[in-house]
Amino acid sequence: MKTWTLVRAVLDDAPADWSPWAEIFAEHGVNGTVQEDLPPSLGGYLYEGVEVGGLVSALQEAGAVRVDCEVIEEEDWAIAWRKFFVPRRVGTRFVVRPVWEPYELAEEDIEIVLDPGQAFGTGDHPTTRLCLTLLEDEVRPGATVADIGCGSGILAVGACKLGASSVVGVDCDAASVDASRENAERNGVTYQVFIGSGFDPLPLGAYDIVVSNIISAALIRLAPEASERVKGGGAWIVSGVIHQNWAEVLAAAEQCGFTLEEQQEEGDWIAATFRR
Repeated sequence: MKTWTLVRAVLDDAPADWSPWAEIFAEHGVNGTVQEDLPPSLGGYLYEGVEVGGLVSALQEAGAVRVDCEVIEEEDWAIAWRKFFVPRRVGTRFVVRPVWEPYELAEEDIEIVLDPGQAFGTGDHPTTRLCLTLLEDEVRPGATVADIGCGSGILAVGACKLGASSVVGVDCDAASVDASRENAERNGVTYQVFIGSGFDPLPLGAYDIVVSNIISAALIRLAPEASERVKGGGAWIVSGVIHQNWAEVLAAAEQCGFTLEEQQEEGDWIAATFRR
């Protein structure tokens, strides 16, 4: 049976900014992390056969008082995530909650109900929160939206619930595609999800909004085609950018005809809305 290793860094006190710790995980192949308050900790999963020693050493060098490692059988994945994933408010109106946790909504709240499975995207990571916040400002009823690197489908669901008339998602990971489709049904919305990379699997045509919560190198590669697939006056929302890579991402977007309209930051992470 396939297994995963849960690596969890435990700290004495919760830092004001968790992003440097999330970046350590990302540098060692863990792009999705989950945070706990008691004790203050950040954890993520490595697939079977992946060496954990480098990640453990990096976390210890950064100041973790303890680094726990636990082998999780794949069939227990959903159970393991449940102890980390709790309801969270994002932006002005969004409430992101796991399917197993109730939450009392206010009248103006927009609820996104998720079971992420093995897919990235619970609303817990700063890059996802920043994207949802920018989407909330951008999506208008009737908009067309493409989510490149859709993960769990959280952004696609959010776009639908903001009134987009047509939403498509793409991800290179089959588990993410499955999770995204299941979460669409769970939230009572409809959108198409394709497996593949970038815009390649999508039908020809341009969109009012393209959102891409992916690594900086992928954003830079995507910029020329994004400029062709975003309508005039439309928006390209990008996230997943750390400060040290921001200048390159900004330059790539501007060289392809985009103008920076809004920039938001959380810790070491940057997200932005570019106008075509």
